[in-house]
Amino acid sequence: MAGENVSAAVIDARDGILAVHIASGSGGLVLGGLALWSERPPAYRSRAGSAYPWAVLAIALTAIALVALDGWELWWLAALAVLSYGLALVGYLAPDRSRKRTWIRLYAHGQGGAYIALVTALLVVALAGPAAIAAAIVPTIVGLPLIERRVARITRVTTTARRET
Repeated sequence: MAGENVSAAVIDARDGILAVHIASGSGGLVLGGLALWSERPPAYRSRAGSAYPWAVLAIALTAIALVALDGWELWWLAALAVLSYGLALVGYLAPDRSRKRTWIRLYAHGQGGAYIALVTALLVVALAGPAAIAAAIVPTIVGLPLIERRVARITRVTTTARRET
C-alpha cells in the first residue's frame, strides 16, 4: 500500500514536470522563431529574443528533472539540455558582451544552435524508427546554412552601418 502511494506520487510529479516541459518547449519554439524573425540592428534584441533563453532554461531544467525521475538511463539528454541552454545564453549575451566582430557568430550560432536543438528534440520525440534517425540529423543540415546566411546578413548590415557613420 505504501509503495503504491510513492509510485503514484512519482507519476504525478513526472506528469506535472512533463506538462511544464511541453509548455516550455512549445513556448521556446514560438519565441525562438519570433526572435529570429524580429531582431534587427543595432541592438539585435526583441521581447521574444529576451524571453527565449528563459524558455530554453525551463526546458533544460524540466528535462533534467525528467531524466532524474526516470533513473538517469537517459543521462545524455541532461547534457544536451545544458548544452542547448548554454547556446541560447551565449546567443543572448553576445551582442552586449563583445565589440569585436566575433559577436555576430556567437549570436547567430548560439540562438540558431539552441533552436536547432529544440526542433531536433521535437522531431525525435514525435517520430519513430528511421524517421527519428533522420530527424536527429536533418535540422542541423538545414539549420547550419541558414545560420551562416544570417551571419552574412548581419555582417553586411553592421558593416554598411559603420561606413555610413
